[in-house]
Amino acid sequence: MTPIIAIGLIAGFLIGSVGIGGVIVVPALTYLTGLDIQYAIAAALMGFIFTGIVGTVQFARKGSIAWGSAGVLVAAAVPAALFGSLMVQKVSPLILKCLIGALAALSGLQAIFGSGVLESPSATALSSRRLATAGAFTSFFSTVSGTGGPLLLVPILMWQQQAVLGAIGLSQVIQLPISIVATLTNMALGTLDLYLGGMLAVGLSVGCWLGASAAHHLPGKVLKLIVSCVLVVVGSAIVVDVARSSA
Repeated sequence: MTPIIAIGLIAGFLIGSVGIGGVIVVPALTYLTGLDIQYAIAAALMGFIFTGIVGTVQFARKGSIAWGSAGVLVAAAVPAALFGSLMVQKVSPLILKCLIGALAALSGLQAIFGSGVLESPSATALSSRRLATAGAFTSFFSTVSGTGGPLLLVPILMWQQQAVLGAIGLSQVIQLPISIVATLTNMALGTLDLYLGGMLAVGLSVGCWLGASAAHHLPGKVLKLIVSCVLVVVGSAIVVDVARSSA
């Protein structure tokens, strides 16, 4: 189980520090350990419950979560996660992966070459309608693709000119409704290995704690550049993987 914990540590650190990292868990579990993809997705989503808790606590302690915005996101995410859990068997994984990869890569490029992100997330607070739309969109597509939430929410909020640290903070919160609903569904379907999910959760939690601490010690511009580069690399890798799978 050492590779499982190591995968969790690396992914957790990325989730806590830049909000992007959950996307590597399922590929790592399937390619490095030979685990069936359904069990890998179920274990990853269970682990994201704990990164959501740890990340939320860490960012809340630093005052980096806009709780009003978080409440709107969560309210929209819960029904969308339930709907996504019910629809997961009817949506093409290749199409979803391609869309997510393209969104991540394009968002990273836009953040690098576009206008700068404002330092204060409250300076350009999004309307409740935009937040609810972002929360529902993120929740549905994260549930059906097993990516947890931050991979989609961080680039969406950065695209809306939100401060990067605030975007990462909100991405920690949205993991909770997504992963809890998905985990309960996977338990009902019998695709969740609780021991495997628990081992992964240990690595993810420790990594997330360390990553969240690191995020608050980096200058805003440096953190923005790191997030943007990770988005481009991860997004491009997903698109390439989809292209190879469909060739």
